[in-house]
Amino acid sequence: MPLPRKYFILFIIPLVAFTMHKYYISLTKIDYKKESNSVQITLRIFIDDIQETINSTYDKKLELGLPSESKEIDTLINNYIIPKLKVKINNVDKTYTYLGKEYEDEVVFVYLEIENIEVINSIEIINNILMERFPNQKNIIKLNINGVKKTFLLTNKKYKDLLKF
Repeated sequence: MPLPRKYFILFIIPLVAFTMHKYYISLTKIDYKKESNSVQITLRIFIDDIQETINSTYDKKLELGLPSESKEIDTLINNYIIPKLKVKINNVDKTYTYLGKEYEDEVVFVYLEIENIEVINSIEIINNILMERFPNQKNIIKLNINGVKKTFLLTNKKYKDLLKF
């Protein structure tokens, strides 16, 4: 085999193998806004992953991110997230409000808010979003609470974490 062809094969095989492997990851930002006594949560999830999960979970054939998107999608996303993302502040389960979503490139941004939070001494996050569909899913949690910045990596084996102040 000629030398240039050998290098071409050595270069292409790892490249093709790398692109065939899909990574499953989401990012959840949680910020405590003392001035408004609220916790603001932003989820960043790949559109194709949440679309596949929503369709599988609810036996639908919906497409996200289209101009003619079904009005049902907001309700389905909210209903899917509620049991998968739990926030406990000062040892008390908190309910968040679904504010909406928007799309940017291949990502959907989901906005949530917890109101009437005067002080945070501890926060526990459970996030197993997409894990039932994608066992290798990783959910990164970035917290900014009381001036403390902390990042957690949650997986199928460890899908919750706690931060105390």
